[in-house]
Amino acid sequence: MDSNRQNILTNYISYLYTTGRTYDTVGKYIKHVTDFLESTKEVNRRGYLNYKRENADVMVRHSLMCPAICDLLSFLNIGYGKREKTVKPLEKLDVISEKNKKQLHDFIIWLTDNNDYSSHTVDIYYTSMKKYFEYANEVNMDNCRRFIKSLEEEKLSPATIRLRITAIEKFSKWMKKPIELNRPKIKRKLDVNNVPTEEEYNRLLDFLKTKSNKDYYFFIKVLGTTGARLSEFLQFTWEDMAAGEVTLRGKGNKYRRFFFQKQLRQEAMAYMKENGKTGLLAVGKFGALTQRGFSQHLKAWGKHCGIDSRKMHAHAFRHFFAKMYLKKSKNKDVVQLADLLGHGSVDTTRIYLQKSYDEQKRDFNQSVTW
Repeated sequence: MDSNRQNILTNYISYLYTTGRTYDTVGKYIKHVTDFLESTKEVNRRGYLNYKRENADVMVRHSLMCPAICDLLSFLNIGYGKREKTVKPLEKLDVISEKNKKQLHDFIIWLTDNNDYSSHTVDIYYTSMKKYFEYANEVNMDNCRRFIKSLEEEKLSPATIRLRITAIEKFSKWMKKPIELNRPKIKRKLDVNNVPTEEEYNRLLDFLKTKSNKDYYFFIKVLGTTGARLSEFLQFTWEDMAAGEVTLRGKGNKYRRFFFQKQLRQEAMAYMKENGKTGLLAVGKFGALTQRGFSQHLKAWGKHCGIDSRKMHAHAFRHFFAKMYLKKSKNKDVVQLADLLGHGSVDTTRIYLQKSYDEQKRDFNQSVTW
């Protein structure tokens, strides 16, 4: 590949990371576009058509090949630009049909019987599909697009519309007529001022070391060095820490591997031997900790250590892990961090490159000296 095409690829990859596509899709787009740029005689419409004819067998096996190349040409403004189609919103129906009431009932039963979803997630799916059937009798692409248009005209937030789309896609897969819809883009934000600092994190650990029950010390140490979500943290065992890693099912029924820091592993093994610790890590006086119970502990510990209560929730330590990883790692590898955090899209992980107000002010004063 010559230098001109290498520049095209580099610029296109930078653009891809702004589109909100999943990490998996971005990887496939990069592969197909790279193969095209390395093989085609011309980077234009004619070159694409010739390439498609020569690689018909690849096109059949890889459904994203053509969309990826067309997206590249659209990015370069040399063909296959997307034209906006006028979409009419749906009008609300008088009632939900008996057929769709039964389908919705069967769908919820399937969700609860065959998937490990929380009651909150099931409720979102139910509410979303009930809303859909208030506007449409059939689940098809045209109705879905018009339904989304109706939601937009109701001024629903992009985040809410994305939840509705997720439910529709799940329902369509259950019906064995899968539909994929474009989601409205949302600007991901992270209030980095509400993430514990390294000094606050160490202050909290020092305080928990002084308590008679040092289990609490390990709770925070694990959260701060794994980036686990609370639902994932509640599944960890003492044996997992001793082993140094574990693979668990987390958000979205996806499996991912967690690593435990060497120092943490050594501390845990010594503590286990001394106190006979086995089984689940997150256990309190009355059995396995609940999310609410753990949250109350965090608030109390933070108050004792003089840490803002807004920073004292389990997810704040996931943010802390991400910020510290980027701060300490030499190559600032956002892609690797996305894997460690279990993010489907690198774009989700890029928010951790933001800096707090104090960091911005410090960097500004250090840099602007003219």
